[in-house]
Amino acid sequence: MRRRGFCRAGARTPGGARTATTIGALARMAPLDLRRLTRDELLSWMAVLPLVVAPVLRMAAPGLVGALSHLGLDAGSWLEPLGAVAFAVITPVLMGTVVGFMLLADKEDGTWRAVAVTPVSLRGYLVWRAGLAVGLAGPLALLGLRVGGLNDLGWGAGTGLALAGAPLAGVTALALAAFADSTVQGVTGVKLGFVVLVLPAAVLDRGGPWSLSAVVPSWWPLRAHAAILDGQIWQPWAAGAVAISAALAAACLCRTARSAVG
Repeated sequence: MRRRGFCRAGARTPGGARTATTIGALARMAPLDLRRLTRDELLSWMAVLPLVVAPVLRMAAPGLVGALSHLGLDAGSWLEPLGAVAFAVITPVLMGTVVGFMLLADKEDGTWRAVAVTPVSLRGYLVWRAGLAVGLAGPLALLGLRVGGLNDLGWGAGTGLALAGAPLAGVTALALAAFADSTVQGVTGVKLGFVVLVLPAAVLDRGGPWSLSAVVPSWWPLRAHAAILDGQIWQPWAAGAVAISAALAAACLCRTARSAVG
């Protein structure tokens, strides 16, 4: 069933009754999602990984710095950028991967077609899933930044950086839905995505052609983190991170809708 005007501005707003029905149906998905997550060993492991990594890093970081210093290596200079990559980029991508794989499983078993003709609609279903990924990523990123012991940002800057990175979860989930047709393709896409999203951390301070890394959405929260460390204004970079992630998520949403009804 083709849903015209899906990606156009000025689409008709659902009535109050339909909106209430949609919200109720989406709310009922939450316990089902949790039950489904706990039954999948791989996805449940990925979901709790940041909770495990943060305290381990906090305990291991001082010893690692000391051991490397004895070898003549200064590890302190890259611990804070490493923490930003781990918790403001990798953690949201992990959450997006978890939700994205759930989307792909639903796509393979025909759930998308069934949802498309319900009051929820395919758009509402995808937006709900992406929002769930972002909602998980934000608190986990903040927890990692605070507990991991690699960054001394304070609550304000830490929260800002976590919020700047969290939308990467929604982009990841919707990108998997838009460009992968199976979990096998999804695994390949995630591996490539990790390489691309971590790359800006290695070239952030370089100019010339490396400036093009700003087109990668993870560049923006990492640039915000660099500004925080330098005592500069970081809020515009954080706002840019949210804006570019929102634009990419919208593009993935439109592509997914078109391919689903095409």
